[in-house]
Amino acid sequence: NSIAPAFNEEVTILDNVNSLLQIDYPNYEIIIVNDASTDRTMELLINEYKLVEVPYDIAMKVQSKPIKRVLKSTEEKYSKLVVVDKEHGGKKADGSNAGINVCSNKYFVCTDVDCIIEPMALYRMMWLVVNSHRPMIGVSATMLMSNGCEVEDGRVVEAAVPNTLVPEFQQLEYLRSFLISKLGWSKINALPNISGGFGLFDTDVAVKSGGYDPTSMAEDVDMLLRMVTYMSNTGQDFRLAQVPKVCCWTEGPGTVKSLCRQRIRWARGLFEIVSNHRKLFFNPHFGPIGAITLPYILLFEFVAPILEMVGFLFMIFLVFTGGVNWDTAIILFGMIYIFSIFMSFSVLFFDYSVKAVEWKNTKGSYLKLLLVTLLEPFIYHPIITYCSNMGYWQFLSLDRKSVV
Repeated sequence: NSIAPAFNEEVTILDNVNSLLQIDYPNYEIIIVNDASTDRTMELLINEYKLVEVPYDIAMKVQSKPIKRVLKSTEEKYSKLVVVDKEHGGKKADGSNAGINVCSNKYFVCTDVDCIIEPMALYRMMWLVVNSHRPMIGVSATMLMSNGCEVEDGRVVEAAVPNTLVPEFQQLEYLRSFLISKLGWSKINALPNISGGFGLFDTDVAVKSGGYDPTSMAEDVDMLLRMVTYMSNTGQDFRLAQVPKVCCWTEGPGTVKSLCRQRIRWARGLFEIVSNHRKLFFNPHFGPIGAITLPYILLFEFVAPILEMVGFLFMIFLVFTGGVNWDTAIILFGMIYIFSIFMSFSVLFFDYSVKAVEWKNTKGSYLKLLLVTLLEPFIYHPIITYCSNMGYWQFLSLDRKSVV
């Protein structure tokens, strides 16, 4: 089952559903969850796909707002489409839980309704499931930015690097995250998260773990950690894996302001995860995730922005007080800069080697990303560091509504 919550998506809903309908897999359902949209989302779905209300066996396996009705198409070509109309839950997590309650298959994929899915995505994910010698409870899909790509009929027909700087930085970050970081964690069964944009889960384990938490600011990470906790506490073996090929395209923030809103929200979610799942940290009972991954995240993703901000402010103080040894400072900066661009160069070389993406104008695309790599430490990284600290501050000040 592919579960995609939708709220007020009238502008793109038909294109997005058509994209999901083009997924090439023999046995799957597309569950669109209309979260009480106030625009024409439901009307467009009913008219375009000839939907009618049908009796449906709904078991409230996880908590969600009440489901008002379930609709299916009267046309055979849309037989895979199921539309759930529910009361407003306020967050994607509640809509995802409603989809889980309707889900009848062993595995489900949770995605965003505005994502563009590769036709072979489910084959790529299920190949890891069926070839695993251990029970697979989650598969993470490689996601990249759709900004700048040529899209026709709900499909990316030509992959291209974005034409503006903010999405270009994010494209490089996504490549580094999915093709180096997550693939590495996957090799030791220590995957830290499965993106809510497109990820596969074992339905039974997700249900027994309580599904998504509608109150969480990082519901995808939160559910995965609860699934890991459940499997560890019940003594069951499990596997988590990462697909090295692109399965999903998502449109990222195009401006610094929208980027900051997103990353501040992510930082608040990270603080929540560290707070709510602290019993897993440094705990080998929860396998490599507890013993290795979460300590790494605590030190290098959670604490690091705080240290960087303090270090930056202290550096300014030393500059004004004449306390800087410039020869040593330049050498240290050079080493950090070289390491930074080495990591990005490595992921671009890996992408070129395994053909994770078939870029339009391949040489031009890689050249553009290489140039972005040189600028990232001076522009993009300071913005992300600032947003992380702002997110932490908002979490500690209990300012749940403020974003920027």
